[in-house]
Amino acid sequence: MLRLRRIRAILLALVVLGNLIAALPRPSIKAEELDEPDVWHDELQQWVELLGGALTEDQLRTLTVGATRGWQRVLKVLRWPGEPFYRATHTNQQWGLFAIVSQSPERLVIEVRRDGTWETLYRRLDPAYTWHEEELKYRRIRGIWDGVKDPPKGTYKRFTIWLARTIFLEQPDVDRVRVKLEKNHPTLPWDEPNLEVSYRAEKYHKREVLMDQGEPEEVIPADPPAAEDEP
Repeated sequence: MLRLRRIRAILLALVVLGNLIAALPRPSIKAEELDEPDVWHDELQQWVELLGGALTEDQLRTLTVGATRGWQRVLKVLRWPGEPFYRATHTNQQWGLFAIVSQSPERLVIEVRRDGTWETLYRRLDPAYTWHEEELKYRRIRGIWDGVKDPPKGTYKRFTIWLARTIFLEQPDVDRVRVKLEKNHPTLPWDEPNLEVSYRAEKYHKREVLMDQGEPEEVIPADPPAAEDEP
């Protein structure tokens, strides 16, 4: 019995060790990526300043690329013993967690028109506008709009239809719904604040079109004409 316990403890330790090694991050940074101003370029300059000029930006770029390549080779050796098992059981990690990040995050904004006046009904992470927040913050709902490409995929369009219909049913005095993604530009504490706000992926729905005919208006006019039904 004692021998079986020892064997089980060894096997469990190997499993835990293998998973810890598999979970180690495997950064992949290419030299051309470090020239992208929206990704690494600004960060490289900040590191040069933090190092007090001990390394130039070119030297730091070369060191960063070389270090990541060296770490990848080390990980390949460390993960080699467990690779046959992961391939046989199909339990290897096939996708990168939080592989895509942005320095200009977006948040969902829902606006409604009531008595001819537009108002905000929901804005992600804004305590002043929390309509159906429990549903909209759920990870599967958030995955529909967070990080969608431009133009958005079809699921985003159907998502806005669902939002508009829900609002029209709950609030009879609302005749228009507008859904869009708001992009802000946060800065570091020691940098000048960037107050620029931009919007994209806008969808505009009319009550009489969506509820009576079942199909929403797909295109939001950039400059709506001055008419009775203008948003």
